[in-house]
Amino acid sequence: MSRDRVAGVVLIAGTSERMAGPLPKQLLPFGDRTMAALSVANAEASRLDQVVAVTGAAAGRVGASLTSGRATVVHNPEYPLGNVTSLLCGVAAAGAPSAVVLLLGDMPGVTPDIIDEIVAVWDESRPWAAVAVYDDGAPNHPFLLSADAIAAMTGVATSGSKVLWQLLIEAPPEPVVEVRFARPAPVDVDTLAGYHAALRQLGFHEPDS
Repeated sequence: MSRDRVAGVVLIAGTSERMAGPLPKQLLPFGDRTMAALSVANAEASRLDQVVAVTGAAAGRVGASLTSGRATVVHNPEYPLGNVTSLLCGVAAAGAPSAVVLLLGDMPGVTPDIIDEIVAVWDESRPWAAVAVYDDGAPNHPFLLSADAIAAMTGVATSGSKVLWQLLIEAPPEPVVEVRFARPAPVDVDTLAGYHAALRQLGFHEPDS
């Protein structure tokens, strides 16, 4: 490692399989920004040393929706194989950071202060990995992965949607720290109902139909 950097990798590559409607979910409006743009802006406003946003489905439109900031935008051509391929694409673009905070582009309620608390845990104790835990007591995003945790993924399949969950939650090979937040869990926007719930949670008005 060249220096002790913490990079944020924002996954905005999803295929929106469960989202009804004409727009990919990354392009759903939150105020005057798209969900992808809001998620990336949250990362940019945090203490992260660098931010990489990884596109996949509808890459041109999603990338064009991002506001100009400090994030590097990269495309993952293997995005249909699962989110681990997008994570590894982002890690490669970040240039071997000491740790990575994995951020989902469909959880715009992961605000800069949440990200900062995760980074502070790294600064204080250098855990193998860490996960957020909100009022419901369940492990949740964002995830913090040390370089060693990322290396552990090379020994498992990188396709599919549950690889990270298995590595960090179900059968972690090393201790995983729980970072607790006294607040409701951010809404994971997978459906139109989730979108409307996220708008309410974040105080945005419903868009004009």
